[in-house]
Formats: sequence, C-alpha cells, structure tokens
Amino acid sequence: MQRYVAGVMVFCVIVLTSASWWAVTRELRCDAPWQAVVLDDADLLTSSDNRLPAGWVAGAPGVRIGEFSVDANQRSIHMLGIGSWLQLPDLAVHSAQRMCASVLAISDGTSATAVRMRWYWMHNDTVIAEKISPWQPVRKWQGEADQHAWSRIVATDQAPAGATTVRIRLEPASDDRIYLDYVRVRTSRALATMPLATPDRQGVRIRPWPAGYAAAVSFSFDWETAMGGLVHSRSVDDPNAELDPLLRGMRMREGITTTLAVFAPYNYAATYYVNGYNFLDGNREQRRFMGDPVFAWATPANGWQTAAWQTQPWFVRDPYTDATHDPAWYFGDLIPLVRGAGHDIQSHTFSHFYGGYATIPEWQVDLQTWNDVAAEKHVPAARSLAFPWSSSAGMSYAAWQTLADAGITSVTRTSWNPKLPQYHIVNAAEARCRPLPGHESIMVCPDYYLTVERAAGALAVLADIRTKDGMIDFWAHTEEVISPEQIAAWQSVVDAVATSNDVWVAPLRTIARRQQLIDQLVVRVDVPSGQVVVVNPSRFHVPDVVVELPDSLVVAANGAQTVVVTLAPESDVKIDVQRDE
Repeated sequence: MQRYVAGVMVFCVIVLTSASWWAVTRELRCDAPWQAVVLDDADLLTSSDNRLPAGWVAGAPGVRIGEFSVDANQRSIHMLGIGSWLQLPDLAVHSAQRMCASVLAISDGTSATAVRMRWYWMHNDTVIAEKISPWQPVRKWQGEADQHAWSRIVATDQAPAGATTVRIRLEPASDDRIYLDYVRVRTSRALATMPLATPDRQGVRIRPWPAGYAAAVSFSFDWETAMGGLVHSRSVDDPNAELDPLLRGMRMREGITTTLAVFAPYNYAATYYVNGYNFLDGNREQRRFMGDPVFAWATPANGWQTAAWQTQPWFVRDPYTDATHDPAWYFGDLIPLVRGAGHDIQSHTFSHFYGGYATIPEWQVDLQTWNDVAAEKHVPAARSLAFPWSSSAGMSYAAWQTLADAGITSVTRTSWNPKLPQYHIVNAAEARCRPLPGHESIMVCPDYYLTVERAAGALAVLADIRTKDGMIDFWAHTEEVISPEQIAAWQSVVDAVATSNDVWVAPLRTIARRQQLIDQLVVRVDVPSGQVVVVNPSRFHVPDVVVELPDSLVVAANGAQTVVVTLAPESDVKIDVQRDE
C-alpha cells in the first residue's frame, strides 16, 4: 500500500510539473487559450486594398497588405526595408498589467533575417518607458513546397506605474521582404520582461566626444581609378557618368595633391575610401582578381548605361601596363603619399560593385581581395566601408553578416534616395552614427556631400551639430576638389571647423568607435553612499569622458557638475558626489 501511495504521489508530481511547464511555455509563447486576446489582425480581412487598416501604422512605404498568409484567409502584412516598421493600434492598459505580443513571420528575401519588437509605454501622449526585445530569427521561405511552420516572434512586458497606453512596433534587421501574419496581443501572467531601449543613467549625462569638444567631424573622399566606378558608371547615381573615364581617372589622381594641401595646415586626418586598383603600381603580369567576375545584375534596368557588363568580365578593360604608361588606371604610387600625410585608407569595395545587388560569394571575395591587395602596400585590413553609389538598398541579413564577419565596424554612403525611405538607415539631420539594426557591431554614419553648390549648407550643418553633440562626415570624390572654386568650397568648411575650436576631427571609423564605446558605458548612482559609478564593460581604453551630473548632485571635491574621467578596459571609475544645496 505504501508503495502504491508513493507511486501515485510521484505520478501526480510528474503530471503537475509537466502541466506547469506546459502552462508556462504556452504563456511565454503568447498562445495560451486562457490569455485574453486584446488585439488581433482581423482588420486585415476588411481592408479593400493594399493599405493598412485604420490604427495600423507603417514607418515607410515598404509596408502593405498582400495575398500570402499562414492560414486560409490569404491576407498578411508585407514589410520591406530596414528603414521600415509596422506599428500596431494603440491599446489601453493599466499600471502593472502584464501583456504579450506575438506574430508569425517568414522571409521572402535572399536570406533568413530577424525581427524585434519595440514597446512604448505611455501616459496619455507621453512616453514614460521604451522597451525593446532581442532580435528574433525569421526563417527563409523555401518556395511553394515549403510546409514548415513560420517563425514565431514573441515579447512580454509589464506596464510601468502611470502607463495608460501601450504602442508596439515590429522592426526588421535587413532589406529582405518579411511576411507578418497572425498578429496577437494578449494579457499575460508570464514573468519575462524586456530591457529599456536606452539604459537609464538616472539623470547622469555622458557626452560622446573627448573633453573640450562639442561635435565631431570626419572628412572623407571616394577615390577611384578608371577601373572603379568610372568605367562602370551608373547613369542614375553618377553626376559625371557621361564623361570620359580616363579623364576622370586623371582628375581623381590630381585630387590627391589638392586634398592633401587642404588639410596640411591643420594636420587633420581624413579617410580615403579606395577601390582595389588604387593599390596597384601596374598589372603587366595580367593578374586576375575575384575570379574575373561577370556581374549579371549590372543591367540598364538597374541603372547602367550599357548591357555589356552582363556578359563581359568586370576587369576586362585593364590595359595591363603600369602607372607610368596609364596613370588613370593605377594609383599605387600615390598610396605612400596619402599614408605619409597621416590619412586613413579604407574600403570602397575592391571592384566598385553595387552592394544591394551583389551575392554573398561576391561580397566575400571582394572584401578578401581588397584586404589581400591592400596588404601588398602595407595597408591594414579594412574596418570601414563606403558603399559605391550609396548602394546599401537591398542588403540582405546575410550580406550584412558577411561585412561583420570580415571585420567591418563602420559604414557610410548608405541609401539616401528620398523616394525610397524604407531603405534609409541614417541621415544628416540625425547627426550621429547609428548601430546597424540586427548587426550592432557595425555603426552606420551619416554624411554630407560637399560641393560648391552645397558649401553654405555644409556650414549650416556644422553649426547645427555643435549645438547637440552631433557628428557628420563631409565627403566628395577627389575629382571634385580640383578647380579653384571646388578647393575654395572645401577650404571654407575645413577652416570653419578649425576656427570653431570645439570640433573633434578624426577618421570616420575612429569617431564611430568612440560613439559606440560611449554608448556602452553603464552608470550607477548611489546617493546614500555619495558615489556615481561609471563602468566600462568593453575591452578598450576610453579616455577623456565628460560626465555631467544632474542638477541635484555636484562633485564633492569642488562643487562642479561636470567631471572628466578616463576608463581603463573592463573597469570603473567612482566619482564622490553630494547633494547640491
């Protein structure tokens, strides 16, 4: 009898444990039958066209209703573009209420991708807490025979005190097309919560730039031989596409002399984004690069002036001579001049191809070939990349991962076309680098195209960033800084930066890295113990960090509200403070 009772008890414990595990799992998946549904996507069925129903908001034109679905209703939401997002209708909540949201997702792009949720907890129209879920994988659809389940995206959180409304957004990590279906928001009892989108520094402000600087500026140039974008020009993106590529190559060469002269008085370090043939002194041995590629996507429909590149190798026009005989084709003799003047040399891709069209193998071999040929000139492997033709539109999740795997930590010249905002990642008005969604090890930095006609605008941008701890990259092609008018336009901006006395000038990758390290700092405020602790979790040294205390606190030693500290790797600095009487 005792054995029977013990057996029954063990059985009951197993059943109860299994039931509890099942219940908690269903709660965390946001699909438990007892969780009340407060929002679903039934409104999609009533929409008479491809526009979202009332209350559903798209962050860019790349979000619409389409006829592909996880269930029989054949209606789902299509989201295209890393700059897009889908916002669900606002929902009424009360303090401490727990809620979960779920959606089924699948990628119809060139690779699997990821989605995350951003929750805005609001009191009336004021955001009182912004929460953000981890990136969650979205698998790639395999075609008509694909019978596997869609990926489930789930987030759970609790309303903070004072919350009256919650607003939920779904954000993509690439330009892969994503289908979203079976959207549900439910009440929940699950304990999982999300971290704040911006960690709370409790009123302490960490300024991004080294002590004494109110803004940061990088100067950069896209520098191409005739083999780069000049021979392969796209008429839709290149203002000089109709000009002789050999003439342009010689102007690109001349631009080294003129641009180096602009910076010499101030000893500023600019960034020169170069293609592979910039490293060559010549090619009499007829070396083949990247497997002698033919890019089938280089078509008139995609903006090229000719259909020839669909069938002929990309490097076929190489004269196979040297810089003495064909100086427009090879710039290897100029590399030591640029490096000797203290400037940074980074990647404009080896081949000057279109990033959003290139396949993963094309990206891989291009990045590796650039590093290999750069090493022949003792130039380190690339850590920053400027997209040819601002061609980030169409970048898949896998393509961005390829850049990250190759060690790229900053990019610029990303998509800017005002007609295609769904592909935008940053812009000059934001005045700061942004972690790339889904690949936060890469910083995406805004730029400003500096020409004679745009010089006044550049000065206005400079004034603006100085008021908000901002940054900008002023850029042009080296061929666009050779006439007296062009040189004067650039000189006026460089002079204005120098005379401001509060602008930090550094290579773009250095500025991006500084901002990334500052954003990672952790602040703890312990008023009872009289300390503010600033923690550097990274493996990198962070010098001259400006810490501004809230109005209620001052530095104990001198009564100041600002202190400058230097943080060693994986260390902290303790600042003794007291209340401001």
